[in-house]
Amino acid sequence: MTNLYRFELLSDVFVDACLRDASGKLMFLSCYGRDTSIQQMFSAFSLPQSQGGLDTFQLRDTGGRRHSVDVGDAERLGKHTGRLPRDNLFGNLVHAWVYDLRLQQADYANRVAWLMDRKETLVGDRLGQRLWDVYRQLSPVPLLDHWREPLMNATSSEYVTPFNEQSIYEPLGNIAAYRVQLEDSFLDSVSALVKSGVLTLADRTVERSVERLAA
Repeated sequence: MTNLYRFELLSDVFVDACLRDASGKLMFLSCYGRDTSIQQMFSAFSLPQSQGGLDTFQLRDTGGRRHSVDVGDAERLGKHTGRLPRDNLFGNLVHAWVYDLRLQQADYANRVAWLMDRKETLVGDRLGQRLWDVYRQLSPVPLLDHWREPLMNATSSEYVTPFNEQSIYEPLGNIAAYRVQLEDSFLDSVSALVKSGVLTLADRTVERSVERLAA
């Protein structure tokens, strides 16, 4: 069963997922409520405090613990809504999503991109492949497929920031995220791994397989 978080200042709004960045600013919010309550929330995010707006809000979980979320610059936030079927258990509800626009589009100038999905989809080899796709998307130089494992093993701790239960601002709900930033030193890392023979033009795994077949 999905745990819901109560939006403290809007009692009719319930949240099932929330992502904050390393400074506590809102990156993603998935919530449910009556249409008037959702519109009130949108307005509160957009208005200055002097006009009843919010720069910070609290989410309370089922155990009574409060989680603080900073709204930040509302101009960076996108919004999307959809209506639930009228015959659902709770009546006429709106499902709303609020998200930082950077989640949709990579910042190629600064080589930054986010990867976000349900927790169960970002595990094991599937996670590794999706992070590698982001690497290749951001990299200023072409990356060969067989470089994935050695390159990511050598560099992911420096260029990939996970947002999970160990983060200062842990994700709320069934959501996980990773921020990838290939800084200027990334090219030096690739160059050093090529010079040391860790990254090669030929796929050594294939070469070893051929050698075993020929033996």
